[in-house]
Amino acid sequence: MAGDAGTATDGTPAGRCVNFSGTREQAAGKRIGDVMRRRPKSLPEDATVGDVRRTLENPSLRNVVLLDGTAFAGLVDRGNVPADVPDSVPAREFAVSDVPTTTPDVPVPDVLAAMDAAQLSRLVVLDADGRTFAGLVCLDHTGEGFCGG
Repeated sequence: MAGDAGTATDGTPAGRCVNFSGTREQAAGKRIGDVMRRRPKSLPEDATVGDVRRTLENPSLRNVVLLDGTAFAGLVDRGNVPADVPDSVPAREFAVSDVPTTTPDVPVPDVLAAMDAAQLSRLVVLDADGRTFAGLVCLDHTGEGFCGG
C-alpha cells in the first residue's frame, strides 16, 4: 500500500530509481515521458526563500519547481535568489512561470533539438492540459546524457 515503509507514495518501491539515466543515443526512440524526471525537487507555491535555500543545499540541484497542488507554478533557479533576501520572503517572487515546456508524448529527438537551439539543460514537462506538472527533462553536465537519480 502506498505510504507503507518501503513504498513511495506513488506505489513504486522506495529507493528505486524511476528516472531514465541513459544517453541521447539510447533515448532516440523514446518519448519525453520515458526520460523525464518524474519527481524532481519541488515545493508548494507558498514556500519561502529559506525553503528554496535549504533544498538547494544539494550542489547538484540547479533549480526547484514550485507547485500549486499538481499545477506548475514556477521554477526558481539557484542564481535567481540574491544572497541578501531574507529567508521569510515568498519564493514565488523569484520564480519564473513563463518557461518553455513540452508534453510527455513528444519524441525525445524533437525536444532535444529545441533544447539545444535554446541552450537549455532543463525543460518543464506539462500534461496535455498545459497546467498539470508531469516532470522535468534534465540533461547532465555534459549535455549528452540525462540526469539519473
